[in-house]
Amino acid sequence: MTQIIKSIFGRKSRFIALFIEIVIVTVIGWIIIEPVAINTTTALIPAGYDYDRLVMLTFDYLSSESPEYDKSAKGMDAKELFGNLLRMIRERQGVEKATYSFYQSFEMNGRSSSGIVADSTYTEKGIEDIGFSMTCIEYMPNTDFFSTFGIKDVNGNAFQEPEMNESTYIISQCVAKALFPDSTAIGKEVYPPSEWRPYAMTAVGVVADMPYNKGDGRIGTYYIARDWEGWTRPAGIMMRLGEGVNPRAFIDKLTADLSQYRSGNMYLTHPVYMSDQRDEIFAPKQRELTQKWMIVGFFLINVLLGVAGTFYVQCKTRIPDAGVMRAFGAPRRRVIWSIVGEALVTTILGWLIGSIIYLIYLKYQGFPMETDAYPIIKHLRPVWHDTKLGRYSIIGGIILLLLLVTSALGAWLPARKVGRVPIVDSLRDE
Repeated sequence: MTQIIKSIFGRKSRFIALFIEIVIVTVIGWIIIEPVAINTTTALIPAGYDYDRLVMLTFDYLSSESPEYDKSAKGMDAKELFGNLLRMIRERQGVEKATYSFYQSFEMNGRSSSGIVADSTYTEKGIEDIGFSMTCIEYMPNTDFFSTFGIKDVNGNAFQEPEMNESTYIISQCVAKALFPDSTAIGKEVYPPSEWRPYAMTAVGVVADMPYNKGDGRIGTYYIARDWEGWTRPAGIMMRLGEGVNPRAFIDKLTADLSQYRSGNMYLTHPVYMSDQRDEIFAPKQRELTQKWMIVGFFLINVLLGVAGTFYVQCKTRIPDAGVMRAFGAPRRRVIWSIVGEALVTTILGWLIGSIIYLIYLKYQGFPMETDAYPIIKHLRPVWHDTKLGRYSIIGGIILLLLLVTSALGAWLPARKVGRVPIVDSLRDE
């Protein structure tokens, strides 16, 4: 360490230039990496259901002007039409289970949410805003919806579908904890009666927490049963493939056979692998996240080139020092690591000053905390970026680690050249 300190003070001008560069990159790193780390964490939240075994089909109808239109089927009951297609799909080889899918369901374009307020006891725990919203998921009861998706209960077991009616909900775990912190949610009132709904909505089941779409983060959800009397109709059919069935090969073969799946003037179309559907819905956020990671990579490359360039420029001046060390018995490895150590010390000092500068700036900004969840949800499902200590210590550690790795590599490349110079040549000018 003494040798490193002497070397730094012996080359003050180059040390200062590299130090300033590290400080600037650290500040920029804080600005860039904080949202990148948070958004990446949000994107990596598990789906909670078996999307890698699901294939979705969409319902469509023949136009009355189509030559294949069947006029005799015009008055057929909708339940019968839908039911025929679901039965046909369930009988197809490779399909383990199948259910109806709705526009308000996982990774679909439709969406609606309901506002609700958590139990008032949470205000005593320091949570001032206890309001939140929960996203609606529609399904057809008694059609294997939960087993088809592979949805779990709060203990990680397969969820057993309860009996449902127009006044019942199935809610996710965080919703249950928010509304009923000290008791079970089963049989409890989620919403009281109102002017437009004369009956209360009651919870009859609790499932594990799951994001509605990839990248949604931590949200509350509730499941509502639909019937054939309402205005809502299924959007299509969701199939759960059997173990070992290749989804891509299954879709290719199904696409070739789609003409067989017709009921009256209704037919099935557009088979989509659920994994692809998740990626498509997440695509806009993925592009934004990729751009931010590219910017992070750009600045890290600048650090690498800056450190490597600084030490390459100093190679000739360091050769005599290396010769002296080698002459006194220092192994080549020690010569190399003395140069790398100098780069690491410079990086740590630059990171420390840059971090202090940025945290002072954050203090004057009131420490804005970008998040993916309501305060009550954060309390019930905490993650590392919910608190200032957790957020800034982990992000600071990530920045330091990236800078250290980059700086070490940037210094090691020229240090190898210095360490390989023969002792006689290195001492020639001494």
